[in-house]
Amino acid sequence: MKKKVLRKTETFLHFLTAAIILIKGYDELTKHIFFPAFILLSFGLLVLVTLLLWRPLRIKPKEARRSCYFIEAPALLVISYVVYLEGRHTVPYIFLIAAFLYPAMGFISSKKWKKINKQHF
Repeated sequence: MKKKVLRKTETFLHFLTAAIILIKGYDELTKHIFFPAFILLSFGLLVLVTLLLWRPLRIKPKEARRSCYFIEAPALLVISYVVYLEGRHTVPYIFLIAAFLYPAMGFISSKKWKKINKQHF
């Protein structure tokens, strides 16, 4: 896959994840469960600000995409816990797995992974 297509796909993934986080935050807000709602809404808005305003914030685009992985991971963990409390059976585990895979993807997309990979393989 070409780098440009890969970058656009990664950015689309972050927008989709931010939309899911914001929708779940709004859902909790309508149920009058304010603490997780504000956590989710703040994480979702932080991801959107990072993705949309990386240039005025003077963040490199690759660092902005990588930091989104680390911002979205705790939000997905909160969603997993909230959905578990709602009594759903399989959905919390999907969000829990995603919460553990997002930081791994952030690490793999970093330069440290490339250095480790070159040294050992």
